[in-house]
Amino acid sequence: MHTKNEIAEIIYYDFGEVTDISFYINGFLSNQKKYNYKFLIKREKPFFLKEYSLMEDWYKFVLRLGIFEFKNVNNTFFFCIDWCDHSSNYKNEGYLFPILEIVKYYFKANYNAGAIDDDINIKKFKDKIIPTGLSFPLHIENMIRFMPRILPGKNNNWTYKESKERINLMFRKPGVSYYKHLRKTEPDLNLFFVAPYYADQKILTEYRYELMKALQNLVKENTIIGFGTKEKLPEKYQSFKQPMFEMRNYFRHLARSKVAIYVRGPHNGLSSKLGQLLALGKPIIGQAIHNNKELYYQNQFFNEQFAYDEPEDIAKHVHELLQNPEKAAAYAKANANTFDTKFSPEITVSKIIEKLFD
Repeated sequence: MHTKNEIAEIIYYDFGEVTDISFYINGFLSNQKKYNYKFLIKREKPFFLKEYSLMEDWYKFVLRLGIFEFKNVNNTFFFCIDWCDHSSNYKNEGYLFPILEIVKYYFKANYNAGAIDDDINIKKFKDKIIPTGLSFPLHIENMIRFMPRILPGKNNNWTYKESKERINLMFRKPGVSYYKHLRKTEPDLNLFFVAPYYADQKILTEYRYELMKALQNLVKENTIIGFGTKEKLPEKYQSFKQPMFEMRNYFRHLARSKVAIYVRGPHNGLSSKLGQLLALGKPIIGQAIHNNKELYYQNQFFNEQFAYDEPEDIAKHVHELLQNPEKAAAYAKANANTFDTKFSPEITVSKIIEKLFD
């Protein structure tokens, strides 16, 4: 039982990529006073990872996890936060077993109870696998605390790639306040749907291509639709080539769209776009959410907005919503409220913290 006078510690092991868990780090930073703990940073691997070789097949995925240690007078244990696209253990990428064995809690954004029960190796850990809410990259307040190894070099085992990631997070990624400010934007585009092009994700790319064609067929005016890329697209997709938008400019355009579109990420996982669209307070039409359904479909209008898997169905309902601005305004208001009261970094992480203190 956590008492008011007892100050606990939550320690983040800063040895990998911080972008994927920057949302949660913001939540840990903002909840310190409420839950009476200190959020600390250790610039090293936890002891149980030091014995493993970088050549292990799974090791490259551990750099995208958030690994933390919780300490108070009664307990000391490790926990992690996993934003991996996989809800199953497809190609041994969905769960990292060496981590599962060590941690007390394995918080999983792409949580899927059915996928856990279907895999005998994962099922034995099911009591420590906990669903957690959405995430998207966010600027971290007081980011300078995460920049000690900004200059790459052999002495600090810090590469140019990692330095570039920190600089991008420091200067390019917006914070929550930026998304909320964009809610005031007057929509003047019928549709802005620009998706990244993934050459190695053929099924995902083909789906988005079919969706772009269906949208273009029904929403004929005042649209920006296509693949944002600097690469040369295959001939088939050339008519949908769009420039790469700088991050903040991308969201300024998205805020101008009268309707926003949600499509799942790789491996049918949650896309970070879900949280971004909710934070912007946009009316949304899109694919069904496959993972952590109980968390999402209890919210107002989610059953109506995230209900369509065929590209033609999404395009049809986008077109219909454009003809019904009152319904679009109701969706927008509800989505902004849902983000503010259910899915902000502070509220999302508060659920994690309450489990730690349980």
